[in-house]
Amino acid sequence: MSFGSSGAQGGIISNGVGYFLLLYYSQVLGLEPSLAGLAMMISMIVDAISDPLIGRWSDRFSHRLGRRHPFLFSSVLPIPILYFLLWDVPDLGQTGLFFYMLVVTVLLRLSITLHWIPFNSLLPELTSDYDERTKLMTTRVASAWFSGCLVSVLMYGWWLADTPEYPDGSGIMRAEGYVAAGGVTAIVIFLCLGFAALSTKRYIPELNRPKSNPASLRDSLIQMRKTLVERNLMAIFACGLFGAVATGTYNSLWPYMQSFFWNFDTQQLSMMMASQVVAAVIAFSLMPLLTRQREKKGVYLLLSVVSALVVTAPVFLRNMDLFPSSESELLFPLMLGVGVVEVMLFIMTSALLASMMADVTDHRAVETGLREEGLLFSVESFISKVSAGVGVWIGGLILSAVSFPREANSTDIESVVLSDLGWVYAILLLIVYGVSILGLLAFRLSRSAHSQNISDLDDETIDADK
Repeated sequence: MSFGSSGAQGGIISNGVGYFLLLYYSQVLGLEPSLAGLAMMISMIVDAISDPLIGRWSDRFSHRLGRRHPFLFSSVLPIPILYFLLWDVPDLGQTGLFFYMLVVTVLLRLSITLHWIPFNSLLPELTSDYDERTKLMTTRVASAWFSGCLVSVLMYGWWLADTPEYPDGSGIMRAEGYVAAGGVTAIVIFLCLGFAALSTKRYIPELNRPKSNPASLRDSLIQMRKTLVERNLMAIFACGLFGAVATGTYNSLWPYMQSFFWNFDTQQLSMMMASQVVAAVIAFSLMPLLTRQREKKGVYLLLSVVSALVVTAPVFLRNMDLFPSSESELLFPLMLGVGVVEVMLFIMTSALLASMMADVTDHRAVETGLREEGLLFSVESFISKVSAGVGVWIGGLILSAVSFPREANSTDIESVVLSDLGWVYAILLLIVYGVSILGLLAFRLSRSAHSQNISDLDDETIDADK
């Protein structure tokens, strides 16, 4: 339940920021899309820089509440407050709006780091079982999708629903809807964060503790360098880097693709978001079957190839007039099914990559005699955040490059602009997905190797920090 609670708050924030923030600031508030994307990218880079620092700090931290939980409790209040302020925006000009967005997003992401890195670092400490780790991460990712989808359903179906003042799918332009959603979800985020911290508190006596005489800074930096160039880590980092670029671009442009390229109204978008709950259920159910007695790497590569094709093929076909038109009754049910498959694949690949990361921490513990969960997960988070930030920025650049109009309804946009948006979107995603898949080919840690690592760890005592 604790992993589910952490995933739930993460899903709310991720969906809110990933799907709606660029749309809100550029289309509703009128900020230039490239500037909005730039603010989001800078905030994610600053956030990413803090990740290894927080991770290393939590590895070495000593307190009666353990290494991780002081960080978890300190993040309970700042995150929901800053999340609400992100949507409750004062009346500012272009420059003021840019800096307001930048400052609030930076502070929000720094606060999220205080929870995310230490909580992720609990996974290798809570269980050493090869399949149990996958199950826990699947629970977290699925919970993220459940909560994120529910909020998105409410966004399109309630907070951004059409009104007499905003008819024919223009409800996405209602600023007051975003503010109301920010207030309600901030309360939910607070409750989820509090539960995640409190529900794992009972495990504190069982978690690894650092030595009282940690290594010098020089020795720590030398060890960090040796750790981070390890083959399996480099493979995961490369895969995660390009995968995050793809995810950032996909999420930032999703509302534009669905509302304008595919021309779906808010009720249809609400149904699409609701269908993602079904996708999460299916993904959660399939994961044990797909990974049972199989190598995680092989399953991940297969699912990633399918995911790249599912995301891009409909867009290519639409631009080549080989897909149902907007007037066709087949279009929405078909894209509804495509969306379900996309979400299923994303959940499963995300859970598998996180599970493989936990396996690598044990492998490094055997090789070095160190427990460095915080460092490794923070570096992985650093890479994914910077890359996702680049992806969001790319999304903003694409909108500016194709001259996508601000504060416009779907009927006001020229078909050539929509076609250009589709081509650039699909080609870019296909390339980035392909590079991400190639990155994981160097991964070599197998199920049998993991079993041997766990056996070795059971035979010796590994310090949390040397």
